[in-house]
Amino acid sequence: MNRTEALEHFRSTYIEVLIKEYIGKLEELFNDQVNELSVLFIDSFRRICLSAKAMQERGEKGKIGYIVYSMRRTYLIEQRYEYVIEAFDRDWFFDQRTCQDIYDAGWAFEYWGQLGSMLEQQRKRYMNVIISPDIEQSLLYTVDVFHDFIIRLAVYAIQRATELPEFLALDREDDLEIRVGEYKGLSKLIFKGEKASIIQDEDEALIDIC
Repeated sequence: MNRTEALEHFRSTYIEVLIKEYIGKLEELFNDQVNELSVLFIDSFRRICLSAKAMQERGEKGKIGYIVYSMRRTYLIEQRYEYVIEAFDRDWFFDQRTCQDIYDAGWAFEYWGQLGSMLEQQRKRYMNVIISPDIEQSLLYTVDVFHDFIIRLAVYAIQRATELPEFLALDREDDLEIRVGEYKGLSKLIFKGEKASIIQDEDEALIDIC
């Protein structure tokens, strides 16, 4: 079996099967614990609002125009299953006054890590024809599937999050946006404006800022 044949066999025999298995486990957890998970998401939202308000009171931050939850692939490779939460003024990523917190996404990405461990074990059956960088590349292709669960949770929780007194106390732009996405990449718009209108249109929901 040459390398091309081995990679195709590995993909069809292990990668596709194991992805379905771990996504199934994650789907079950999400459905069973979505309310508990939303409480933790809302708490992370409260923290970033408190940090932004404190900066505003010190004169270090203007009106908040964007609150963004960002997944970073470099973190995932390091097994840091965290999203960076940032509050920006109307200049978005050109806002130089950092306001950050962390959201723990381990409930979803621990399954991604387990998938990687299982693929690494199965790789050894191929006598080094398939190597560890092949596993890493395959894993990175699956990131978006796990990331989608974070988006689903954010959409589920955002109405209650934007009713928090900590959010309402912020000095905000009228068209404030809340997004969940990849750092300086695609992001989904889940909230916009004063009326807490939830964005459902997929075409409106993605923006590329690279």
